[in-house]
Amino acid sequence: MPDHVLVAQLVGARLATEADFARVNRARMLAHRLAGLLAVPDGQRGRREVAKRIAAEFGFKSFQHVYRLLDLYKKGGLMALARLGQRRDRGQARVLVSVAFESWAASHPELGEPAALAEKMMQLTRAAWVGGAAGAMQAWLKATAALAKELMDAGHAREAAAQLLSLPCPRRFVEAEGRKFRVAGLAKRDGKAVYDRHLAPVPRTAAGLMPGDVVCGDISPLDIPVARKDGSVAYARMIAWHDVATNWLHVDVVLLDKGEGIRREHVAASFCRMCETAPFGAPRHLYLDNGSEYKWEELIQAWVQVAMLTKHALRVDLNELLPEQARVTRSIPFHPRGKRIEGRFGNLHQHLAWWFGYVGGNRMAKKITTMGKGVEVSDFALVQEWLQLTLEDYHTTPQQAEHMKGLSPMQKLEQAREAGWKKAVIEREILMLAFADREMRKVDRGCINWMGRTWFHDELMTIDGRVEVAWPRIAAPEYEGLIVLDPRTQRVICVAQPQVPVGLLDQAGAKEAARRRKAFRLLVADREREAGGALDGAALAGVRAKALGLDETLAAVEAEAVRIEPSPEAQQLRQKYLEAMEARLKETTRRAAERAAAENLIRWAEEDEDTKAARAMGF
Repeated sequence: MPDHVLVAQLVGARLATEADFARVNRARMLAHRLAGLLAVPDGQRGRREVAKRIAAEFGFKSFQHVYRLLDLYKKGGLMALARLGQRRDRGQARVLVSVAFESWAASHPELGEPAALAEKMMQLTRAAWVGGAAGAMQAWLKATAALAKELMDAGHAREAAAQLLSLPCPRRFVEAEGRKFRVAGLAKRDGKAVYDRHLAPVPRTAAGLMPGDVVCGDISPLDIPVARKDGSVAYARMIAWHDVATNWLHVDVVLLDKGEGIRREHVAASFCRMCETAPFGAPRHLYLDNGSEYKWEELIQAWVQVAMLTKHALRVDLNELLPEQARVTRSIPFHPRGKRIEGRFGNLHQHLAWWFGYVGGNRMAKKITTMGKGVEVSDFALVQEWLQLTLEDYHTTPQQAEHMKGLSPMQKLEQAREAGWKKAVIEREILMLAFADREMRKVDRGCINWMGRTWFHDELMTIDGRVEVAWPRIAAPEYEGLIVLDPRTQRVICVAQPQVPVGLLDQAGAKEAARRRKAFRLLVADREREAGGALDGAALAGVRAKALGLDETLAAVEAEAVRIEPSPEAQQLRQKYLEAMEARLKETTRRAAERAAAENLIRWAEEDEDTKAARAMGF
């Protein structure tokens, strides 16, 4: 007995239409009248009249048709009447591919069973859709070409393959397969189309957020042509920060030189201005774009520095270590649905369009006032001033987003304030130190070399070794200061200033040198005072040996020493050595005496009479 028994096969059902419902209602009415005819016995007078009335009511040509319907109703019931005029195989294809394809398959029995060829054709058509076919015709051409190749590779006649390639495209069959398999091919070729038309979005809400909980950052062009200082036309860039809870926008406008793009320092400076001036305060969670100007690891590291410098008043850290709030999140590339700020840009551009000279987002089809002339160039300062006023109007305009509920950003901010929310503010000095380029540098005679310049501070004259320097990117180039930190404790040592050379004979140089010598003496005195005075090394001599017991160790070594007795040979050798040394000493003494006597004889021979008389008298 086989393991599996085929009981039934499920086929796809067609959805009911209005015509189907009308047919069922007509069948019910007819069944009701036929029930009355069924109640009249056969052969009874008046039965034919009842059948004639039913035929006239329903438009039948003869009353005999009513009798046939009555027999059908007896056998099949209401559904037999409802199916009148329909094919028994309605909703099922009479051919799998097309009549032309099955005729071709039947005319070439050497290729195999027509049903098997049709199944193969169906599979290849699906594969063509999955491969990225743009339409039914292309899918059919690819599928027939694949089947023809298989037939020729199997050794069948080329004429049969040529006839297959000449068959017309059965669009109904190909489109039916495409309904299920077209999207798979579209995903391989056009991710944007799949994202726009097929990828189901996940509904998200910002209803439970407070101001500053989630802030999005993005960059957008300001589609208003303005003039640079050199007279050239440019389009400024907007660095925008969007508070999701209130839909508030903080926008900085940057006018770049020709060929220049937004750099990381622009984004950092704008971020710090947002933390200082935006009403929603310092963000607790950043949601950034994937642009190169946002791919700045120092931006994340700056959050860590902010946390340290504020004693963790703001809970920030690297993504992997953070709770859900206080993370820096990056949007998926080419994922506009996930960037809520994109919708805010759309609302803002509706306000920007009121500026006379606004060209819109499509630069290739600029909105101009006069045909044949260029765009209207505006003054950048006036545009900046107008933009800030426009933002104020935007912040007081009701919005219909699901979490806004018809309130304006100002009203949402006021609502949060009444609920007890307070703005988080970070001092500019902390932001300057957090958003800074850091490196290790060696201190040489109170100076540090950085960026091709020499930086000096009095405190550096008493430091020996390397320190960490921080260049506040957000304040450059106006800020002339190099922050110097202790690399171990991260304590700010000083803010060094650039060295200013003076003339060779300028008295200011001598005065500055004298000031530095005095400052050095004072700093050394401060260090000595901080240390509690200098240690007397002479007074400490021998303390370690005494405390650690050096004398006891040496005494113990001597007490435990083992005396080694020499062998007879060694004693004889030692005796001969002592005798030789004694003989050598006697010989040396004898020679010294002879040398002294000889010297005396020579000296006496050369003495005069007075010297000899004095020597004879004992002098």
